[in-house]
Amino acid sequence: MIPSEFVTPLDTIEFDQLVDLARGEIPRYAPDWTDHNVHDPGMTLVDLLAWIVDQQVYRAGHVGGRHLRAFAALLGRRAEGPAPARGIVWPAQGVAEGRLLQPSTDVRCEAHPALRVVTERQVYLTPAALVGVDLTVGGVPVPAPAPDGVTWTVDGAGPGTIHTETATATALTLRFDEAPGMAGTTAPIALGLEVAAPPGPPPSPETSWGPAVWEYRAAGDGWEHLPVDHDGTAGLARTGVVVLTVPPARPGTAEVRLRLDRGFFPVAPQVRAVAVNALPVVQLEHVARAALTVGTGLPDQVVELSTADLVPAPGGPRLTIEVGGEPWTEHDLATSGPDDPHYAVSPDAVVFGNGVNGRRPPAGAAIAHGDLLRTAGSGGNLRPGLTWGVPVLGPAPYGANRHALAGGRDATTATELLAQARAAATSRAALLTDDDLAAAAYALPGMAVGRAEVLPRFDRRLPGRSVDGVRTLVVAPAGFGVGPGGSAEVPRAYLREVSARLGGGRVLGERLVVQGPAVVVVDVAVRVTSQAWAVPSDVAAAVEGALRDRLTAVRRSAEPWPLGRDLTVTDVVAIVASVEGVGTVPDVRLAGDGSAGSSASADDASSGLTVPRDGVVVAGDVEVVVDGGAPGAEPSWRRWD
Repeated sequence: MIPSEFVTPLDTIEFDQLVDLARGEIPRYAPDWTDHNVHDPGMTLVDLLAWIVDQQVYRAGHVGGRHLRAFAALLGRRAEGPAPARGIVWPAQGVAEGRLLQPSTDVRCEAHPALRVVTERQVYLTPAALVGVDLTVGGVPVPAPAPDGVTWTVDGAGPGTIHTETATATALTLRFDEAPGMAGTTAPIALGLEVAAPPGPPPSPETSWGPAVWEYRAAGDGWEHLPVDHDGTAGLARTGVVVLTVPPARPGTAEVRLRLDRGFFPVAPQVRAVAVNALPVVQLEHVARAALTVGTGLPDQVVELSTADLVPAPGGPRLTIEVGGEPWTEHDLATSGPDDPHYAVSPDAVVFGNGVNGRRPPAGAAIAHGDLLRTAGSGGNLRPGLTWGVPVLGPAPYGANRHALAGGRDATTATELLAQARAAATSRAALLTDDDLAAAAYALPGMAVGRAEVLPRFDRRLPGRSVDGVRTLVVAPAGFGVGPGGSAEVPRAYLREVSARLGGGRVLGERLVVQGPAVVVVDVAVRVTSQAWAVPSDVAAAVEGALRDRLTAVRRSAEPWPLGRDLTVTDVVAIVASVEGVGTVPDVRLAGDGSAGSSASADDASSGLTVPRDGVVVAGDVEVVVDGGAPGAEPSWRRWD
């Protein structure tokens, strides 16, 4: 290694120092050179070489914005432009007559009148009132609270909430006093849906569940599929507005049904409120096309224009520039040819070419910008509970935002991008340990992971063998459950998504297997004696609850049974004996996987179920008999008939 004192400091050396350094080497390498003055042609060459080296040092040591962006991209971090805040204005009351609102209709907040907020989509404000709600959960009708004409609301996770371990045969039907559409044509009606946040990290903007299926029927007709024009809930993964295209209105009542038995849901959605005529709003200011200046014909013309707060129109660029009526293109001028109609953009100006790198705008040519969308970025994020009006509907307040307007952000600065890149470079990305892998699974946004355990050197296809270089992640969503008398499987779509998100963090050369657990359903019959002060029926209910809390695939109110651990009679006795009010446990019977069953006294530890290494034990039928109830009562299961 060369000592540091002999290394030229290239990051700080300047032109004069380079000249002095070269002049000092003349006596050593050219001792016959006696004239060291500036008029000497040799010194002129020294100056020239020092100037060239100085430029090279600058280029080698210079790290500009373009370099920073390139380096950050190598680490997976890219600068982002500004983004507008979005939200929902929930109506306070119904409308007297139908009204079609176009996109970009002004919506005003009483507390922030200067902030420009507009409707995000075309919606038809229907005069139809919501007069009833029917809930079917698992095929069973559930009592639902009555709507107030505009909104159906369930406080908390009450009985009206769609919330089941599986979404099979689950539906929400909205009944209207009249058809909600327009006369003679289809209409986009807007339904606001408040959805309880799923367990775990909140879903990312890209996360989508479902899809949920929407249906419609008028009085006396059968159900027909409803096209979804826009789903702001991403398949009931978050609170949002769903815009449905309903058929033309006709006399009579109508119903709209939401079905949850078709799509994929990691955890069953909880719909807590539905509102008719909810408005999806976005914080944007529309700026019409306008002239900027005229061309000068000179190279590198600069036209002042603030661009830091611009956002692109859907499917289009953030900025369009016309020169003499001809549209020009945003481009890196360094790679543009002399005749290319290109321009470059800085935060506060538009820069044109010099005739070599990009065309020069002709003298006198009109320069104009097209329609623009500007946003206040993070300044558009507003607290919930504000009052809003729609000026085209009159001065009366329209409603309020139940939830905050959120999602607004400012453009990424160079300092922020550098910090993000540094964090990406210094943080550990590889899932080295089993704990790292399990923690990463629980942290997946929007996947609602309810259980994640790692089995090293395990492959289900090679039972009984230890396979080097393989790790199996056994994962199940929070809503995973087992129906009566049967087993369940984690949907393959869920496993593929988890595998895709975690695959980039696997150790090089390792094979990562993501699978659901092997479900072992066990039927349990127990006899207990109760304490003298306990109510037998309460003890029986508590014992059954304790067994189901422990013998489950995902956590409920207690830790689930360990993955791959056999279940013995003694284990069941320990669970039951810990229940308050239980005196003794004289008899336990277990049966599972179609076996004929086994019967043992409470102290016989040899009887039980064998569980595979990737298996979870789930309680099937549970029967509890409490001595002190019916004299001589016995478990009456079919397996021991």
